[in-house]
Amino acid sequence: MNRVEDSIKRLTVNPVLRHIGRVIEKRNFPGVPIFVVASPRSGTTLLLSILGAHPDIYTVPEQTYAFDRWTRVPFRSYKEYPYRIDRLYREFIFHGFDRSAGRWCEKTPRHVESIEKIADFYGGRVRIIHLIRDGRDVVVSSHPTHTGRQYWVSVNRWLKSVQYGWSLREKPYLHTLFYENLVKDHRHEIRRICTFLDEPYTASLDNWIQETNVKKSIHLGGEVQPVHTGAIGKWQRPEHRERIAEFMANPEAVAMLRELGYSGE
Repeated sequence: MNRVEDSIKRLTVNPVLRHIGRVIEKRNFPGVPIFVVASPRSGTTLLLSILGAHPDIYTVPEQTYAFDRWTRVPFRSYKEYPYRIDRLYREFIFHGFDRSAGRWCEKTPRHVESIEKIADFYGGRVRIIHLIRDGRDVVVSSHPTHTGRQYWVSVNRWLKSVQYGWSLREKPYLHTLFYENLVKDHRHEIRRICTFLDEPYTASLDNWIQETNVKKSIHLGGEVQPVHTGAIGKWQRPEHRERIAEFMANPEAVAMLRELGYSGE
């Protein structure tokens, strides 16, 4: 198939997928949708896996990037439309979903840059969890599937992602969660999230590794593991000295670090 044929196919198929997807969403997911956003390498897959154990929440296993590109539309209640929303609907149509769950949860870290647009699109009927991790640990993290690249997230990318989400922390549809708190006491933090989501805390969340529908992920490099604090403070290892020097040479990043409550030293 050449590029022109592919473009024609997309124009023909995408509206069909959007229509079917909207029907599925309306019939099966009457609850308020949930988004998990962050800078990459901040623990979003772990959080998604835990939430996937809740019987009332269907967690979409794959990142969809469905809400990172928008187009303006006239005469609508919302200002912009996510024209790749079919990527979300494809998950429902082709991969199935838990029909006993009343709402869906999607995580694509990059959607942190679309928080306000997402909220506008859903008329405020949305719940967004912004996960924040110490930027120094973020910038020394690598991705398990990209072995040729030592570090995955640049200092500026962490800064941009965190700044935007942090600036909206008072919005009623947004909950800010620190990665370090999550791994130190995940039961407490998940209880707080359940309150934010207006969902009961269930026994399945205590046994989340067995109950979740997200049991493995390329972002984890394999199967999910019990919550642990071993990834906190990796930036202090001597092999990351130059990388951390780069981070600390960025005054805006250091200021953000301190504003978030990290020592910055």
